[in-house]
Amino acid sequence: MHRLAMESSTINAFGGRQRQLLTLLLESKKGLGVDDLADALKISRSAVHQHLTALERDGYVDKEVRASSGGRPGNTWYLNERGVHLFPKQYALFSDLLIQSLKDKLGSEELIAMLRNLGENLAKDQASNLHGKSVKEQIESVAEIMREFGYQARTVPDPEAELPLIDARNCIYHHLAREHSEVCELDLALLSTLLDADIEHVECMVRGGSACRFRVLKQTDPAG
Repeated sequence: MHRLAMESSTINAFGGRQRQLLTLLLESKKGLGVDDLADALKISRSAVHQHLTALERDGYVDKEVRASSGGRPGNTWYLNERGVHLFPKQYALFSDLLIQSLKDKLGSEELIAMLRNLGENLAKDQASNLHGKSVKEQIESVAEIMREFGYQARTVPDPEAELPLIDARNCIYHHLAREHSEVCELDLALLSTLLDADIEHVECMVRGGSACRFRVLKQTDPAG
C-alpha cells in the first residue's frame, strides 16, 4: 500500500535547541559537523550529539563520514527530505491557485471530469488491496486506505442500509473543497472505482456536516 499521508510533525513541535539545530542544517546544504553546531549554538559537543542522535533516530537527519586533515575522521550532518518537510509549506495556496486556474480555463464540468479521472487512477493503484474480499470487508479496506491518505476515517453502522457508512472526521482538501466544491468529485470517484459502486455523499463538512459520510448504493458481493 502506498503511504501518501502527509508528514504530520512541524518544526514547532520541537524544543528550542532542536529547532535551532534543524534550522542551521536547513541553511547549510553542505552539512555541518558537531563542532560547527556546538559553536553556533553555544552548547557542548555532548549536547549536540544527544540532539543529533534523537533526530537521526526519528528520521529527520542523516550523517556522512568526512575525511579529516588531522586526527580522527568526523561526521557531517545533513537535513534529509523528511527533515526539510518539517518547515512551513504553502501547499494550500498553490493548490488553490492551480484549481482556480484550471477552472477558469476549462470550466466547472471539465474540471470535474479531470478530478474524477485523478480519483479513478488513484483507485487503480489501490485496487489489489480489495481483491477476494466481501463488500463489507472492502468497505473496511477503503476506510483503511483513506486513513493512509490522511483521513480520520472509519466505518459506522448505517441506520438506513445493511452496509456500513464510511465516516471521515476530517477532509484533507477542506480548504480547497470549501472554495471549489468540484474537489469532492475526486473522493467520490476514488470510492466508486474502488468499490465498483454508486456512492452517495450523505453528509459533507463543507456543507455544514460534522463529518463526511459516504454510502455504498449498489454492488454485487463477490463472496456471495
